[in-house]
Amino acid sequence: MKKLSILLPLVITLFGCDAQSSAKQVETTAESLCGKGEFVLSLPKDMDQYKQKMADFIQAGGTDPFDKTAFTDTCKKPRNGKIDLKDIAEQAALATLPYQDAAKVLYFKQKKETLYIVLSAQENGWAGVSTALGTSMPVIIRNIQLNSSIKNIKFGYAPGDEDLAIVK
Repeated sequence: MKKLSILLPLVITLFGCDAQSSAKQVETTAESLCGKGEFVLSLPKDMDQYKQKMADFIQAGGTDPFDKTAFTDTCKKPRNGKIDLKDIAEQAALATLPYQDAAKVLYFKQKKETLYIVLSAQENGWAGVSTALGTSMPVIIRNIQLNSSIKNIKFGYAPGDEDLAIVK
């Protein structure tokens, strides 16, 4: 747990709380890619190569490889019949994080134009969690932006909700 509190500032330093530096603004929408009532899940075509290039970038710096990453877009029917951004965030996290439990969305709140997300990986870390989060966050942002009009996504608690954090 203490290791996470030491490593998390590194991720925040590299990407900021919102990880927007790696996640370019998405111009396409799910509506233009999929049928009515469907959402798009957009994942790197070569996930292993993506993870390796992002890990190298996070650990050594250089040119951010996210902008040059090729994605595969898959149209999916929502589980409960209604498009749920929390579920979309969790599916993107499941596809990019090494542990299923790490992808669980613990906190999800929209305040005005900003969406706040906290993943289990942020609260319950392991060795390498900073790199894993730095790899996963841009993909989550991409998927939220493809399926909504929300452009500002932050990984953390909304102002006033910080006392909900497990790691303080």
